[in-house]
Amino acid sequence: MAVPPGAPVSPLFSIRETPHAGRAVFATTSIPEGTLLYRADDLTLSVLLREYRREVCGQCFAYEYGRDLQIRDKIVGFAFCSPQCRDMWTEEHGPVGVQAWAAVEKLVKGRSKEDSELVDSRLPRPTKKEIKAAWDTVAAQAGLIRMARQGERDANVPSGATSTEGVQVTKQHRKALQKALLQPISPDIMSFCVSGILWLYQKPGEKARLLALASDETPYHNNDDLQAFVRTYLHLLAVLPLPLMPLVTPETLFTLSQRDSHNSFGIRSLEDDGSEFFGYGCWPAASYFNHSCGPNVEKRREGRIWEFRAGQAIDQGEELNITYLSGEERKLSRGKRMLVLKKNWGFDCACARCEET
Repeated sequence: MAVPPGAPVSPLFSIRETPHAGRAVFATTSIPEGTLLYRADDLTLSVLLREYRREVCGQCFAYEYGRDLQIRDKIVGFAFCSPQCRDMWTEEHGPVGVQAWAAVEKLVKGRSKEDSELVDSRLPRPTKKEIKAAWDTVAAQAGLIRMARQGERDANVPSGATSTEGVQVTKQHRKALQKALLQPISPDIMSFCVSGILWLYQKPGEKARLLALASDETPYHNNDDLQAFVRTYLHLLAVLPLPLMPLVTPETLFTLSQRDSHNSFGIRSLEDDGSEFFGYGCWPAASYFNHSCGPNVEKRREGRIWEFRAGQAIDQGEELNITYLSGEERKLSRGKRMLVLKKNWGFDCACARCEET
């Protein structure tokens, strides 16, 4: 098969289609234990949970185990472990990215505790019909907000020039925008959306690697989660820099959720027991490694890069598997592991370890 855009490439393995697990990675040669198989550095979007923003570097994800980092940028809402990481973050995001995070931080500050609520994971996932209906309910308001923002653009047209849009902003437009700003805020969902929008804005040529990933048609955990994304859409329409407006659409946000749903990696302090979960990210190349409860590949994060090494000797033709379970989850009984995997990743595990027990 042709290598999908963004898939990992190595003389040690190849990507193949499988009857039951979609695409998978298979060894093309015998691989000794400890061999470095791949380094994934293609981070597309990432979320640092707001409660950890003071302790985790916004650039390299270094963690100070409960201690606040010394370098804090209160305007964009991130902390950094070094001046180098701060400068690298600023350079990578560019002026539009810095403006975007500053606008979001201004909106969220002082309201995050009030609006960040735990959702009941036992509630059913919204159906495709319910998802479409939720997005459709805000289409009219979104259109009014776009008109209000277009009026903002026209107000900045230099004297003597003419606007090509000719937008006449009315009280109705401004009211729609203000109504959106007064709605409850979901800071971590907002971070997810902004991170993905900025990645698409800065690297439009790489969108194909995201679209090539396995897609989840019902990615929202429950109706509260769906409504939080819909509200976030309106918030972002109201505050993000004007150059980002073409990307702030239901289609963009839904696509990000679809591809992130079953392809994201947790960002933790450690890979073993007792590790702190402080965020997650999507590395397209890394997502091609399928799960096993008895994996033969070990993964380890070094800053923004994932390293994959052979955890044992691997024979030619053998599938290369990582585990999607955290340290404590790996010790669960077969039944409990199956429940975790079904809930978080949407599949019934049929690995050798599960078949044996």
